[in-house]
Amino acid sequence: MEEGLDDKFRCKCPLCREKLTRGDNHKKAQCMLLEHSNKGRAWAKSQIGSAYIGGMSGLPLDREKGVQFFKEAADQRDPDGLLELAVAYNIGYTGVLERDESQYLYYLTEAADLGHPRAQGLLALTHDDECDCEKGYLHYITLAASNGDYKAGISLGHSYIFAQHGLTKSYNLGKHYSDPEKYPTPVRGPTEAEEGNPRAAFNLSISLYHQVDEPFEGIIEIPGYSPIPKSLFWARIAMKKGSTETAGIATNFISILENDVKNHCANCRKEAENSSFKRCVRCLGAWYCGKECQ
Repeated sequence: MEEGLDDKFRCKCPLCREKLTRGDNHKKAQCMLLEHSNKGRAWAKSQIGSAYIGGMSGLPLDREKGVQFFKEAADQRDPDGLLELAVAYNIGYTGVLERDESQYLYYLTEAADLGHPRAQGLLALTHDDECDCEKGYLHYITLAASNGDYKAGISLGHSYIFAQHGLTKSYNLGKHYSDPEKYPTPVRGPTEAEEGNPRAAFNLSISLYHQVDEPFEGIIEIPGYSPIPKSLFWARIAMKKGSTETAGIATNFISILENDVKNHCANCRKEAENSSFKRCVRCLGAWYCGKECQ
């Protein structure tokens, strides 16, 4: 069978078509990076700097060299280099680089204005925590979310849901920015990747419920259009995978939803007399008085 283009160029550099190093071949990766760095490529200098700072990819731990590579990359206006240098100024390395808040903000702003999503997210938090500037926060958090930064997307979704930072409450935008599939968390296995981020899952759960609750004045169990099953689904993921705080809030929300709907039939609205009706075993989010209504 003739080799296709995808097979021909898989695992190769998109520019020079040289085969990329994989696995534990740190020596070859190091040589390639140094070669590109010597040719003046800023992105390679940023990566070498990170390797020296962390003692990775076969390079020794040398923060002085790492900072020097960051400075060279930053001088060439490389977004990664600017961000890494900003982080270095924020941390400070004894005997190498003094902690400098003004330099941190300068290089962070440079990286953010060049479109680096992580820098935009960090700068938004800086405006929120230290500068108390809602306009600056909203500007950079929106840019970061639009560029795919999942933490920024989740924070912005939360702000729309709870009308924070001067935003008008919007469950539609809260749902948009809180899509767990749009902003997945770095994960350890395929199950977590499919379920997405627990904070985003909780935001989505709230949005789905209130999107129907408010327009229809509390009448939410319209057969075939009830948001309860989906809302409970995402709330349970937040409860299962979230931090202690997120799991606790999600647990309370689940309890409120279930207590509100389990004592009447989701189809005919018949009230339960002594005990709650049987739960649907498929969606786990609806209760019925009998098979006829299910």
